[in-house]
Amino acid sequence: ATVVPGQRVSIRVTGWTADSDSTRRLPFVTAAGGGVSSDTTSGAAANANAGSRLSSSRSFVWVLPDSLAPTIPYFLQLPRIGAMYQWPVDEVAVWGDPFEPPPVVANPYDSRDIWGSVEVTYRTNNPAQGELRRPLTVVPRIDVKLDPADGVWALGSPAAHDFTVTLTHGASDPTSGTVRLELPEGWPQVKSQLFRFTTEDERQSFGFQVHAPVRLAAGSYEVRAIAEDGKGGRYDQGIFTVDYPHIRPRTYPRASVARINVAAIVMPRLARVGYIRGAADEVPEALGGAGVPIELLDRAILAHGDLSKYSAIVIGPRAYEVDTALVQNNARLLDYVRRGGLLLVQYQQQPFYRGGFAPAPISLAAQGPADRVTDETAAVKSLAPTDPALTTPNRIAASDWDGWIQERGLYFPHSWDKSYRPLLEMHDPGEAPLQGGLLVSRVGKGTYVLTGLSFFRQLPAGVPGAFRLFANLLALQPAATP
Repeated sequence: ATVVPGQRVSIRVTGWTADSDSTRRLPFVTAAGGGVSSDTTSGAAANANAGSRLSSSRSFVWVLPDSLAPTIPYFLQLPRIGAMYQWPVDEVAVWGDPFEPPPVVANPYDSRDIWGSVEVTYRTNNPAQGELRRPLTVVPRIDVKLDPADGVWALGSPAAHDFTVTLTHGASDPTSGTVRLELPEGWPQVKSQLFRFTTEDERQSFGFQVHAPVRLAAGSYEVRAIAEDGKGGRYDQGIFTVDYPHIRPRTYPRASVARINVAAIVMPRLARVGYIRGAADEVPEALGGAGVPIELLDRAILAHGDLSKYSAIVIGPRAYEVDTALVQNNARLLDYVRRGGLLLVQYQQQPFYRGGFAPAPISLAAQGPADRVTDETAAVKSLAPTDPALTTPNRIAASDWDGWIQERGLYFPHSWDKSYRPLLEMHDPGEAPLQGGLLVSRVGKGTYVLTGLSFFRQLPAGVPGAFRLFANLLALQPAATP
């Protein structure tokens, strides 16, 4: 179902008509760039399975233009303005349509009628599902993906940062060349590497280590991955697919660019941090990229492992809904806190609150939707300016709330036991102030943190202020908690 520019594609078009005129023919013509290199057409003939219907088929090889661009939704052709799409003004006819025109269509007609266009699709048979048809998708000869795509680096850190470039071959004929990283001016360069592909869908990954300049100023920088083949072709984007059984697959390209935010971030000294992954959770990778010694906790560790060896344990967003081992062993985690541990729980939904998994009573709003702040630019007020969570090792200022994406937070607790200390206040325009976004509690000898702030969005997106605040939460020690 994927094709590359310049590829020769075998197409077969078959038509039927209820017309009993045996002299009628059903020729077809394609209409979407390129040209026919060879074709054979069979004449009309009676179809024994369709009464008096006549059928006609045509098979040919279609050559896709070398200039054909990768398939992209029409509403993504122009850069977004924030989170808003720009629809192309030269394609008004497709505004509001669910899909853009297909790359190849067949236009059936005969001497009497023109019957309109038919999309050319890839057809295959699945033993369990029967016949499947998938849209043709134009992909580049070399698909380039760069990981990580976003990140935050601590200002002045001498540590090397690892990048992985993954190349996927879209063509069936051999391709060879080099892959390299394009770094900002003045950065130490890294050596390019050779690649060679011989088959379609072949994949190779290449590792690169990048060092920032010694006197790098705070700011935002870009690292780009580029592949070049022996014929001068340049490739700098990867194709991503949204594909579920109940919908038509959609693909979209994304530039192979990593956006690096360099900021004054002080990370606490931590031996190891345990992490319980939540739903669609990329926070562990984001924290690991910032130098946090992350260790994912599996069922065996939660049930039988020594939790005391972790400087902190972080629970991912909605983890209580997707991890049965977490639910079954929550009592062990609370015991870890009482003995002096630090447990940081990210946003959870009703199952967490109804299940009573927190160390003291806490609940969401009894009526209506849960408290949340959807305006990512909403003002944030500190309720405890001298609290270690807001001062150590990073002093949180108004600038740390700049650049947040999509929202401030969600599913804030609405009421809580007096043992929890609210540290922040915020609200959407025209709504009442909310203080449930960040709660800290002393539990035995340890510290329990519950936050509805959307760290799961901000940390993978490389928002510096979110990293600074999260670093402070990881640094909370019982001795510093009143």
